[in-house]
Amino acid sequence: MRFLITPVLLTVLVAGCTPEEVTGSGSAADPTSSTGTGTTAPETTTQETTTRETTTRAAANPLPGVQPDQYEGLPSQFCDRPFTGALGKPMLAVVVETPQGRLNCDQAGAVLFDYYAERSDPRTGLPPVEIGPMSCNQVTEGLMPQVVCSDAENLIYSMWPQT
Repeated sequence: MRFLITPVLLTVLVAGCTPEEVTGSGSAADPTSSTGTGTTAPETTTQETTTRETTTRAAANPLPGVQPDQYEGLPSQFCDRPFTGALGKPMLAVVVETPQGRLNCDQAGAVLFDYYAERSDPRTGLPPVEIGPMSCNQVTEGLMPQVVCSDAENLIYSMWPQT
């Protein structure tokens, strides 16, 4: 019984679908063309193209023209809760007050902690590490900021506790 219903349903479906009734295919196929029998809709293939946007997040500094050696002079929130940083030693996070920045000390500390979990040895010249939407990297030796992280809205850095 089940095998008799399938051909009947298929015939009803095929007879009820003409090429003019097919909408929303998104292809450039000619809806008036027909196949050899004229009873089925032309087969169309939709090909999706995915474009991957390549960006360098390190260039998304929310303070263009400001170099890492100048960060320490900008209005900032110096966080007092240490986290494990370079060489496994305690470090502090600093959140630079940017026009649209939204990170707090806990969030900044978490981002920097994740960076140091991946790169505990301070080395320059390596590609940036992507932590969520932020790009982080070691700065040149001798500067107060050790690692700087930024995205389009936020700028944070780590520093050794000052005694």
